[in-house]
Amino acid sequence: MEFLSTFFSTISGLGKYLMVPLMVALIGIAFKCNVNKAVKGGITVGIGLFGLDLALSIVSNYLGPVATGLVGKANLNLDVIDVGWTALSGIAYGTEIGAFIIPLMLAFNLIMLAVGATKTMDIDIWNFWHYALTGSLIYVITNNLFFGLLAALAHAAVIFLIADRTAKRVQEVIGIPGISIPHGGCLGQWIVGFILEPLYNLLGKGKTGEEKTISQTNAKKLQDNPVLKVIKDPIYLGFILGTVIAFIGGQDAKTSFTTGMAMAALLYLTPRMVKILMEGLVPISQACSKIMAEKNKSGELYIGMDNAVGLGHTTVMLISVIAIPVCVALCAIVPGNRIIPIASLAACGYNCSMLNVVHRGKVGRTLLSCTIFLALTLVIASFMAPKITEVALSSGYTWSQSEYTLISAISGTLWSTFPLFLLFNINSTIGAVCCLAIIIACVVLQKIYFKKKMQSAAELAKAEKQDD
Repeated sequence: MEFLSTFFSTISGLGKYLMVPLMVALIGIAFKCNVNKAVKGGITVGIGLFGLDLALSIVSNYLGPVATGLVGKANLNLDVIDVGWTALSGIAYGTEIGAFIIPLMLAFNLIMLAVGATKTMDIDIWNFWHYALTGSLIYVITNNLFFGLLAALAHAAVIFLIADRTAKRVQEVIGIPGISIPHGGCLGQWIVGFILEPLYNLLGKGKTGEEKTISQTNAKKLQDNPVLKVIKDPIYLGFILGTVIAFIGGQDAKTSFTTGMAMAALLYLTPRMVKILMEGLVPISQACSKIMAEKNKSGELYIGMDNAVGLGHTTVMLISVIAIPVCVALCAIVPGNRIIPIASLAACGYNCSMLNVVHRGKVGRTLLSCTIFLALTLVIASFMAPKITEVALSSGYTWSQSEYTLISAISGTLWSTFPLFLLFNINSTIGAVCCLAIIIACVVLQKIYFKKKMQSAAELAKAEKQDD
């Protein structure tokens, strides 16, 4: 155990630009991927990480002063700076838990597949950082490596359960067959979406058909309407939105137009950097998929993907931009918020992609749900800021404390971490028992779920055969 701890701690000490590519290459080779492709894939992932950080640095460099100006005008006292999901992922992977997480989650996924507790093969290796963050926060509370890893596994077990049960809807809305979204940061979106969807249906009873027609028509018009073309174009939209926000924040003309250019660059470059990162994982993902498809007797296997695959949906593209000023406004009015949103503004699309799936592309519903989700996330992230800061310091993360005393991020991951955080904060033993119970419950529920699905499919096939 000590040897493994030292080994993985050494790897994590390399930093994310070396550690993550190295792990990706090693995992690719382990899954019988061509060595050249595995190594090149790892390096490509590193390039994507560099590019993503460079693209998102635009937020703090250009939008930071604008957001500060907006807050200053409202006379707010906010002491937590939003460092965004990229910094959070680096922090998570930089801890002792983070060094263990990639091999641990791959092994857990394989075991879940082997016992019939999931149909998802999660090839979204990069986003294992969500589980690393959960484990790292629990590790800080308990100073117990085992408890941290157990919490990470409980987080993953819940996500696999949801991924399997939402796979068909994801495929239908996004339009990519055979996938699921076992993304560790999506739990909050599923919770908010599935609570509010029945309420929306109740309030809109008798108007369902009209809503669908309007939604579908708007989606098609976005391709042809000149005004809507500008609204959906990241270059025009980023420039206009950045300039307007800067003027509202009290910036001069030169700064406002420069901010507009920066926002346009952000919206244009970020998806491309994500694409580069994912390109690096493709060979490894294909190798994993091939092996699992050969071993999967039932023939049904979902390929687990990043929720970024939903960013290209028309509704998500529109709302991800609208959500930026909404998020800035929420920081001023949400009770209990301590965060000034800066870096996470670039990730607003990620905070509505699965809400869009729940609401099947309806713009109004997705926007309202996204607003509620962001408001609640601000409160959770504010509450957890001290511990997130403690984890950051333990992983060697540094920042200027001249204006802000704590760091956090508006990340959906915290929805999964928060209840576990509370349990372990009360008592470590209670937290560990609850995590173990969550894992066992998810396995049992999944096996029952898939058994019923198989029985239903068999009965349907039998009925069809009799009809013939």
